[in-house]
Amino acid sequence: MYEKSRLHPISIFYNVLKSLKELIFPFIGIILVGGNPTQWEWFTYLIVSIILLALILGGLLSWYYFSYYVKDRELRIEHGVFVKKKRYIPFERIQSMDFTEGILHRPFRLVKVKIETAGGAGESEAEFSAISQVQARELKEYIASNKNLTIEEEEDLQKDKEKEVIYQISTKQLLALAATSGGIGVIISAGIAFASQFEEFIPYKLIFSHLRAFVSNGIAIISLVVFLILLLLWACSLLITLLKYANFTLSRTDEDILITRGLLEKKQITIPIERIQAVKITESVLRQPFKLASLSFISAGGSLTDMEAATVVAIPLARKSVLRDICQRIMPDYELYDTMTPPPKRALWRYIVKDSWLAIPISALLIYFFHGWGLLSLLLFILLPLWGYIKFRTAGYHLSVKQLTLVFRLIDKTTLLMRRNRIQSLYSSEGPWQRKGNLGSIYGEVASGIGGASGAVKELELKDVQRIYEWYSIK
Repeated sequence: MYEKSRLHPISIFYNVLKSLKELIFPFIGIILVGGNPTQWEWFTYLIVSIILLALILGGLLSWYYFSYYVKDRELRIEHGVFVKKKRYIPFERIQSMDFTEGILHRPFRLVKVKIETAGGAGESEAEFSAISQVQARELKEYIASNKNLTIEEEEDLQKDKEKEVIYQISTKQLLALAATSGGIGVIISAGIAFASQFEEFIPYKLIFSHLRAFVSNGIAIISLVVFLILLLLWACSLLITLLKYANFTLSRTDEDILITRGLLEKKQITIPIERIQAVKITESVLRQPFKLASLSFISAGGSLTDMEAATVVAIPLARKSVLRDICQRIMPDYELYDTMTPPPKRALWRYIVKDSWLAIPISALLIYFFHGWGLLSLLLFILLPLWGYIKFRTAGYHLSVKQLTLVFRLIDKTTLLMRRNRIQSLYSSEGPWQRKGNLGSIYGEVASGIGGASGAVKELELKDVQRIYEWYSIK
C-alpha cells in the first residue's frame, strides 16, 4: 500500500458534488436570469449542460491525477490537472488522522481521512475523500510506528495504544439530548434561506390567498396548525440529533482523546491533548433547570470550512455533578469550581439597561405597523429587564494559581476554563460610565481555528479586573 495509490473511484462523485456546492450561487443566478426552466431558450440549456459536463470531467481528471504514497518517513501527495503539485508531509508533523464514514462510504467499506499537522493554522493539511478502511488503518498505524522516536517514546507508544473508555452516551441521555437540542431554530433559518434563494418559483399570491381563507377559520384552528408545525420541526430536530450523536463514545490515551459518533455518518475524531486550548461547559436554557450540561474542548484545529474542529463536543450531555468527575479524568489539569466572584450589586442596573433599551424601537415599530397586535410587544419591557437580571446572576469569575474561569451568558450559560499558559490574549476595558462606578470588564481569548475563541465577564469590580490582569502578567 506504500506505492503510489489513487483514491476510490467514488471520489469522482465527491469532486463533482463539491464543485456543485461551490457553484450553487452562480447556478441560482442563471436560473433567475433565464426565468422558469420551462421557458428557457436553447442557449440557456447549452450553458447549463456545458457547466455540468465540465464539472464531471473535472471530477474525473482530479481523481485520475491525485495519488499518494509513503517514502522516507513522509506522506507524499501529488495532484493537479494542469499544474502538477506535490506535497510532502513528514511523519513528525502529523498530529491526528480523523476518519468519517458517510452514507456512500459504508456500502464500499470506505472512509474519508482528514490529516492535521502541527502549525497547520487550523486548516487540514490533507484530505482523502475516499479510501478503504483497511488502507486507512494501516496508514495510520504505519505513520505512528515510524516516527523518529527515542527508545522511551517507542515504549510509551505501545502503552498509548491502550485506550481508556471514559464516557458512552446512554439511550436515556441520547433521547434527553435530542429532545432539548434546540435545533428548531436552525431548521427554520435553513428554510428561510432556501426560500429566499428560490423566491421566483414560490407562488406567493396563491399562498396568501389560502392563508387569508385559513385565518378566517378562527384562532383555535390557527393555534392547532402552528402547534403541529412546531411539533413537526421538533421531530426533525430530534431525528437529526439522534443520527448525529448515536453511539457516542469518548476514550483517552496518554496523548490523544478519541471520539466516535454517528449512525448514518460515523465519525472518528482524534484530538491531541497538547492542542487543547480550553475547556467549555455549556448549559442551555432548556437543560439548565434539570442541571444538565455539555462539555467541549476548544482546539487549535478548525478553519472557516471546518468550524466543528475548533470546538469539539466531548460530553454531549451529563449531570453537572457527574461532569466534574468526568472532566477530571479527561483533563486533570482543569478544575471545575462551584464558587465564583460575581459582579457587585451596583452593576445590576447596567445589565438591565443594556438588554432593555432595544424594547423601545422594537415596540414602536411593531405598534406602528400592527396596531393592536403590536401592543403585545410591550411585554419586552418585562422580559428584557428580566433577561438582564438573569445574565447578572450568571456572570462571575474564579482565579486559581494556573487557571482562569469565566462564567457568562448570551443565551446559554457558558463556563470557560483557561490555563494561563494557553491564554493567547487577555485585556480589560473601562468605559466612561464604568469608571464612574469603579467597574470594568475582562476579556480572555485562546487560539482556535481562524479567529480564536473568547469569553468575557462585564461590570466586575475594577480591583478584580486589575487582579486578573496582574495574574496574567506573571511570567
